Amino acid sequence: MNKQTAVIAFIALSLMVLMPGQARVTDLSPTVSQPPPPSDSSAGKHPKLESGLWRLARVEQTSGAKAALDEAARLHIPVNLDDTLRIVIETPGQGSAVMAPMVIQAMSQYIASLGGRVETTHGRLIQASVPVSALQALADSQLARFVRRPLRPQLHTVSEGVAQTGAADWVGQPSFHGGGSQTKVAILDLGFQGYQSLLGNELPSSVTTRSFRWDGDIEAGQEHGAACAEIVHDMAPDVSLYLVNFDTDVEQHNAVDWLIQQGVQVVSYSIGWTNAGAGDGTGPIDADVENAYANGLAWAGSAGNAATDHYEGVFSDPDSDGWHNFSGTDELLEFTVPAYETVGAFLNWDDWGTWTGSDYTGSHQDYDLYLYQWTGSSWVPANISSNPQTGDQWPTEETYGDYASTARTWAIAIRRISTTRNCNLEVFIWGNSSAIEHNVPWGSLNVPSDSPYGYTAGAVDWSDDSYHYYSSRGPTHDGRIKPDFACPSGVSSRTYGTMSFYGTSASAPHLAGAFGLILSRTPYTRDEILSMLQLRAVDLGTAGKDNMYGWGRLNLKK
Repeated sequence: MNKQTAVIAFIALSLMVLMPGQARVTDLSPTVSQPPPPSDSSAGKHPKLESGLWRLARVEQTSGAKAALDEAARLHIPVNLDDTLRIVIETPGQGSAVMAPMVIQAMSQYIASLGGRVETTHGRLIQASVPVSALQALADSQLARFVRRPLRPQLHTVSEGVAQTGAADWVGQPSFHGGGSQTKVAILDLGFQGYQSLLGNELPSSVTTRSFRWDGDIEAGQEHGAACAEIVHDMAPDVSLYLVNFDTDVEQHNAVDWLIQQGVQVVSYSIGWTNAGAGDGTGPIDADVENAYANGLAWAGSAGNAATDHYEGVFSDPDSDGWHNFSGTDELLEFTVPAYETVGAFLNWDDWGTWTGSDYTGSHQDYDLYLYQWTGSSWVPANISSNPQTGDQWPTEETYGDYASTARTWAIAIRRISTTRNCNLEVFIWGNSSAIEHNVPWGSLNVPSDSPYGYTAGAVDWSDDSYHYYSSRGPTHDGRIKPDFACPSGVSSRTYGTMSFYGTSASAPHLAGAFGLILSRTPYTRDEILSMLQLRAVDLGTAGKDNMYGWGRLNLKK
């Protein structure tokens, strides 16, 4: 299928409301110099409503609530059991000051009048569940700056790392504080399924738990947090553990505030976010790390597992047809997704504006993201993300495709809608089984591993320090070296089994455990411990700190 035919197909689908399918794409060689866009550059975009939500609102208005909920399923927009959607309403205002009570009350009453309910708030953000019929009304309200889906985190899916890092040499030392339990380490994660069965053996006999999820479920069907907690306990067996979970960006903000109030000293964070910041240490998720740092916490986070899932390059259109050329004449980026995996494609570009402390001033450069599926003989359009970028919104697009019982090949294409310069484009793909086409591993860090206020862990094998190919690499978008340390992965846990816990998810709790262990055994401060770990790290790769291993492999031995 040539590009002109693909565009015509997108136009037809836009008239009926685009439905995601499954796709693979090779090359859509243009047959005309400038094919028409899939829709008018402003049609189908609400200036204060995320692209996918605006699509649901239009379906509800033309075809009813059931059709809109069916469309939500196809777009991978989660629907609550009561057929409401979880959304975030960004209210006007700058800075991180708490919203005036009258604003919260007014918006809460308005949400209730539309059949919705407020779940939680933080700063100028309101998280609520509302019926599809309320979406446009909320976006049209003067109390709303923008209405979007919640930002969603991604997991970076006795430990052998205890011996490798030298932590075992410290465990037998007397506590400087007269009891290691006075040192508080939190595992901030999405869920801790099965943690109770680990108490008294793989975990301390008692732990402090707190859920900031809308439903209060500390387990949340996720074992990941329990496995991370096991590693922290192996590294620092007598510190007090706090198991804290969340599900959205707003819930995380509240969780971090609570950890600070509890006097927690170390955070283990094996989670990453895509399209959640400019990659230069700014943004709402990075602000949580900065907030923790300012209150004395050591934040040990995972770099991410995106080295093979990442592309970055300046928009290039040598044939002036409006489509980005990834390399030469290739205007498609292809990748394969295994059976029963959901595909996700994410695009952002370097036009975030200025970070104000609670939001970016926004983008004036507009690109759209297209997803195609390979049928075996041709490319077919599967989905499109067309958020507005008119000066107030973020420079981000994201789109999804359905899973299938067989492996599928997909591709994305990027189209310029309205720009005054060629922006630097960044793509992340979720679900691919091998390196994406045109892969660029450098700069593949997930947020908040780009934060200058957190300590980032990349992954090496526990047995021989060999580099794990998937481990995200620096530099950050403002040129800083990350990660900070390389830490063990491929280790054992009761939760995941023998030598089965891979990913930088396993690396971060080793680093957090090291901070917790030394805090409990010495009078050293957080910054003094960091200096000690930098000096003792086993240098790997390029001499000195580098964008694969950081300062080197975590090592507590002299």
